Amino acid sequence: MMKSAVLTERGFEIRQADRPQCGPGEVLVRASACGICEGDAYQYRQMKSGKSFKPDLGHEGSGLIEAVGDGVEGLKTGDSVTAIDGPYGEYFVTRAERAVKLPEEIDPVWAMGEPLACVLHAAPRFGIELGDRVALLGCGFMGLLCLEAALLEGPSHVCAMDLLDWRLETAKEFGADETLNVEGMSGEDLQKRLGEFDVVIEAVGNQAALDMAWPIVRQHGRIILIGYHQTNSGMRTVNMERWNFKAIDVINGHVRRDDEKAEAMRRGIGLMAAGRLKMKPLVTEYDFGQINKAFEDLINRKEGLYKAALVI
Repeated sequence: MMKSAVLTERGFEIRQADRPQCGPGEVLVRASACGICEGDAYQYRQMKSGKSFKPDLGHEGSGLIEAVGDGVEGLKTGDSVTAIDGPYGEYFVTRAERAVKLPEEIDPVWAMGEPLACVLHAAPRFGIELGDRVALLGCGFMGLLCLEAALLEGPSHVCAMDLLDWRLETAKEFGADETLNVEGMSGEDLQKRLGEFDVVIEAVGNQAALDMAWPIVRQHGRIILIGYHQTNSGMRTVNMERWNFKAIDVINGHVRRDDEKAEAMRRGIGLMAAGRLKMKPLVTEYDFGQINKAFEDLINRKEGLYKAALVI
């Protein structure tokens, strides 16, 4: 048996569940930690508001391999791994190709391979050329990872924008050349103040961010959508006349192909090991029994909290 957290109408409940068994091509991982995704925080908000929600969550697991199924190569019992899986529980099973072995210097508690994979898969699609001006809308966890990835591509200037000053301070520490609190500002206000950018990375996931993005991108510039648009059933409106006129390239920065995601995760872990990407300063540890507190702190935008890791 093992402990597992399930979302109910009363919040998360920690229950006993059968420990999973790995089959051919799979590995059983004793979880060290599982990160909380903004998508899961959205489900928690749904629960709080009395709307329908998903009970079984979690997909950012890392830990130690406890068992290996037939046919698995390159991984063995005792290896430290991060995976594109990992529900909120003590153990999880994943396909071997969805897990990446971690070097000794990377603690699985803050490895967070799944969100890292999402950013590293999107990064080559940013389309940043040497000397480009880049704008980042949203300095949460994913936004700051995008900032780090963008800086590796050689922009001449990066402006990071958010509604929270403490996030902007971190963006400055992470290498942003300029920061701006955009509360109460429109896209047209930003264009007048900042001018236009070659690339705009949208890492918020709401209508307001889209409304800010298009006025500040230059003609034939590029908007990268990293934010996960869930509110209002994902429905958004855009001024297509302006988007057409400016000839904007709009890139959906999300990925669903597991093989590509796993390869991006390997690249990301390599960059972390080389000291080119920072993850540890963005991770806050919570004991597994504090899962409801972790979610409450996330949805309340607790200062200094970017990524909550449930330590098991």
